[in-house]
This record gives sequence, C-alpha cells and structure tokens, in this order.
Amino acid sequence: MEGVDRDGNPLRFEADGPLAIVIQHELDHLNGTLFIDRISTLKRQMYKRRVKKEMKQQ
Repeated sequence: MEGVDRDGNPLRFEADGPLAIVIQHELDHLNGTLFIDRISTLKRQMYKRRVKKEMKQQ
C-alpha cells in the first residue's frame, strides 16, 4: 500500500493475511464500495431476496 501520512510524507508498506483483508475492507469504505458489490450476481440476488423477506416480517 502506498500513500502519505498526516504531514504529507510518503508511506509504503505491504501486508498479507488478515491485515491485508482489513486494509482492503477499509479502502473499500473510502471508495464507496460495499461487500455486496464484490459478490457474484447469484449471491447478490439471494442476499436481496433474504433482506426483502426479513423486512416484510418486521
């Protein structure tokens, strides 16, 4: 990952495993990407159906 710190100094580091997953998750937030944007169309449709069903039950 590359970026700058609060003072504008270059910052670079590499990550793997759980830390890499967390970093990707947080970068997705900054870019406005949700987990549902990264899943397959079939899984997305299944998720939407489940949410609609749960909303009707409330």
